[in-house]
Amino acid sequence: MILSTAEFCALGCALIWAINALLLRTLAQQIAATTINAVRCGAAGLAFLLVMPFDAPLSSLAAVPWTEWGLLLVSLTAGLVIGDTLYLVALREIGVSRAMPLSGTFPLSTLFFERLLLGTPLRPSLLAGCLLVGVGVVLLAWGRAPTPTVSAPPARLLRGTLCALTASLLWGLAVTLLKPALVHLTMVQANAARMPVVALLLYVFVLRPSGRQPLKSLTRANWLLLVGSGLSGMGLGAYLFLTALSQIGPAKAVTLTSASPVFGVALAVLFLQEKMNTRALAGAACCLAGVYVVL
Repeated sequence: MILSTAEFCALGCALIWAINALLLRTLAQQIAATTINAVRCGAAGLAFLLVMPFDAPLSSLAAVPWTEWGLLLVSLTAGLVIGDTLYLVALREIGVSRAMPLSGTFPLSTLFFERLLLGTPLRPSLLAGCLLVGVGVVLLAWGRAPTPTVSAPPARLLRGTLCALTASLLWGLAVTLLKPALVHLTMVQANAARMPVVALLLYVFVLRPSGRQPLKSLTRANWLLLVGSGLSGMGLGAYLFLTALSQIGPAKAVTLTSASPVFGVALAVLFLQEKMNTRALAGAACCLAGVYVVL
């Protein structure tokens, strides 16, 4: 099987995201997720802004219709602002072992919105791949995340479940809207617009109002790790993802990048000596089967 450039980009993005998740694993227990994302998006946004003059003439931005700028803004707000926030709420309310499988169904929501909004024909192989990857993500999450020792109250369980499922829907919508938003924008231009806005929104509406000044508490080692992760994960990873999305469509790109947990498991076993149970192995097998079907 010979991979196309776009398919290679999607799988490369999945590997980069898995490496970043492994590197940030310990740091995420010490620093709030919003602080991590703000620094990473800020670093990636600055890099894209510096590269943008060498990517395409700046005058080409004037040719981008306002409708495409609007789609980019809606996508950014739905996915990176509202969707990510709801996912963080779901993590708090019902824990990783429940929130991750529910939100991990977003390849299916992407497939739904791609069919509904873009009119893309529904291919049986793509549907089967999305289902297999979705099941695989569920099994991986249940196989590796610790089981909650205390059951969540019904109200919290309902709230967390709704937040996780809504995040999945919003992520699918956000990714789908990116395709028509990228008609006249290069991948560098799109990310140069997206990343700084996300960093600014997180700082203005989350970090600054908290009054805790979380950025000042970061050590030099924290800054180096977060900036490096931003340049690789939010920088190169996002570039590869948008490249894949623009060429092979949202649903296929999302399905292939959803193989990231499989890379994460393999890296954790190799470098952290983690043990895998039967459920995690079955989840990895489902993810790989889904990727194979899609390819």
